Amino acid sequence: MWWLIFKQEFVEMWAGGRVLNYLALYGVLMSITAYLLATNNQLNLLPLKQTVVVAVTSTITFGLFIGLVMGAESISGERERATLEPLLLTPSGHRQIVVGKFLAAMSPWPAAMIVSVPYVATLSQGDRVLWLALFWGAVMGTLSAIAFVGFGMLVSIWSDSSRTSLFVCLLVYAGLLIPAQLPTEFLNSRSGVLVSAIDPVQSSSRLLTKVLAEGRSLGEVWIYLVAPAVVTALIMGLLFAYSAPRLRLAATEE
Repeated sequence: MWWLIFKQEFVEMWAGGRVLNYLALYGVLMSITAYLLATNNQLNLLPLKQTVVVAVTSTITFGLFIGLVMGAESISGERERATLEPLLLTPSGHRQIVVGKFLAAMSPWPAAMIVSVPYVATLSQGDRVLWLALFWGAVMGTLSAIAFVGFGMLVSIWSDSSRTSLFVCLLVYAGLLIPAQLPTEFLNSRSGVLVSAIDPVQSSSRLLTKVLAEGRSLGEVWIYLVAPAVVTALIMGLLFAYSAPRLRLAATEE
């Protein structure tokens, strides 16, 4: 049943145009970002490898936004439209419903990564950093996407309306972008390293910078993988082990 739910949700998301609209906006944002990075590179304001890092980080940042929104609307939206009850009356079980919807909400991320390839390839100008950038971008992006979609669905399950779940998710998303605006001195301190390691967006940016731009080995940057992996595992545990079995039909229970 989870496979049938996934297919139904997948078709509704893509054929209905929701994901395509977000991807179109994503393409516009990536085009603007790539143009600005290429201009800075031509003026020698940014080294080539650093422009690639910024492009891949932008890919992750924009791509995660789409997954977060899809996850935030997945349960609370259907609850508002009274379309969740028929699913809960099937023999699929609550957890299988959540699994199907989770996989469907994850589907925009691979598409966003594919869309970004021409931009990253152009900015790399044939440098070997391209393949490292695509590999680490896919690894960190997928790890973060799982956490973001899972968090969005957690909020959606416990929210009375899609407006509430979207507001909470966007508030958290904005908060996770704040460390990138902090001074470099703070980010290089112990507190800054800890914040960067926990924040999925910032940890991806720091790992990409150190591996791609600075040529660091995995042994030197492992901290930026451990914390996001632990956070992702906790979110998945809360989503499927605790929240999914408690999925509600209506916004308020009598």
